[in-house]
Amino acid sequence: MFKFVASRFAIPLFAILVLSTVGYGQDDQETSLTAQADRCRKLLKESLIDFYLPASMDKENGGYYQALGDDGKFKADNEKFLTFQARQVWFFSNMANNQVDRMRCSAMAEHGYGLLQNQFFDKANGGYFLKIKNRVASDDRKHVYPLSFVVYSLVELHRITGNKTVLEQAMNLFDLIEKNCHDDDNGGYYELYTADWKKIADTNQWGVVSAVGFKTYNSHLHLLEAYTQLYLATKDKRVAMRLEELIGICTKTIRLPDLATNVDAWTVQWKMVETEKNMRTSYGHDLECAWLVLAAAEAIGKRNEELEKWAIEICDNAIKFGHDQKNGGFFYAGPVGKPSDDRKKEWWTQSEALVGVLTCYQITGDQKYLTLFNRTLDFIEKNHVSDLGGWYATRREDGSLGDNKSRSSMWQGAYHNGRALMMIETMLRDLAR
Repeated sequence: MFKFVASRFAIPLFAILVLSTVGYGQDDQETSLTAQADRCRKLLKESLIDFYLPASMDKENGGYYQALGDDGKFKADNEKFLTFQARQVWFFSNMANNQVDRMRCSAMAEHGYGLLQNQFFDKANGGYFLKIKNRVASDDRKHVYPLSFVVYSLVELHRITGNKTVLEQAMNLFDLIEKNCHDDDNGGYYELYTADWKKIADTNQWGVVSAVGFKTYNSHLHLLEAYTQLYLATKDKRVAMRLEELIGICTKTIRLPDLATNVDAWTVQWKMVETEKNMRTSYGHDLECAWLVLAAAEAIGKRNEELEKWAIEICDNAIKFGHDQKNGGFFYAGPVGKPSDDRKKEWWTQSEALVGVLTCYQITGDQKYLTLFNRTLDFIEKNHVSDLGGWYATRREDGSLGDNKSRSSMWQGAYHNGRALMMIETMLRDLAR
């Protein structure tokens, strides 16, 4: 059973009725869904597991290599980035929890955990540094975005090991984030801090996911993701309270008036940053937000028809403006309420589209979402999956390979695509039953 989502989504009766009235029989539909599930497992094994395991293990310095050299092989990194390292710990933990190459993935997960605790963990102030180099902090700041992935990875690792200390570490980090980062006056979280947890206001500094001084859609979305899993593991009422707040932020606070989309940057008081650069839709984030919110709401018993309607609306907007009807796949971004003007295809956007549109199909039973899912998976396999291993990060609009030939980097691991393939395999098998 896939252990990421809060629980299996129920397939509505009308969805079952639709399946039998789309031009072929129920048995044919079930066979097709099962075949797609098998295809996802094959892609997962051949393009990700075989690519990262064991070649990305850094046996000398701990953790995982992040980038490839000119020879196409993983190379020693000058620095290691917390986001990548934590995401890879989550990936290998999740694969082990889903019985995918369990022994080797478990070993890889614990190897990465050693790096987090021995080198990234700030023993003096708590929390985890942004970057390390030569076993010491090269960027000792704290940011809630990568910290959310540490919580996320620790919870998933605990599910393999049953080690209570690992879960306690996740809760300790939750407590630190709550104590230092939560905005008790306006809701949500401040994002960037010094090593000793002082808010950073210097706008000249690298803000990790956005300019310094703003609250972001991106960070709050991934806190929601991490806290969902933390709540499922602990049933802590404080985590449930924060989840309810984050659901409200993602569905109401940062949604544009009269438009089914969220934008990224907001002031501390949650006033919209009305610049041309900010007034844009990230189709991948909206598609990701839809299913993450539903999983969070289900975890705390708050999923309802209103949230499902919101999820369909935000996905439909991304489909309307972001889907490439000619070539398949989804564009990267565009001005709100208008067609895309950034038409490159990013690996993570396609990954989130798979889960988002399949979630819409689960809710509605509308065949158009299943058709869109199949087209997106086709685009991925044809264009993003590399014969050399891994996924190409970026493709042109027509699917061709441009100047960016990256298959692994500090921002690109096996998190978005690994999570998507594992998740949709389970969803497809559920639908086939």
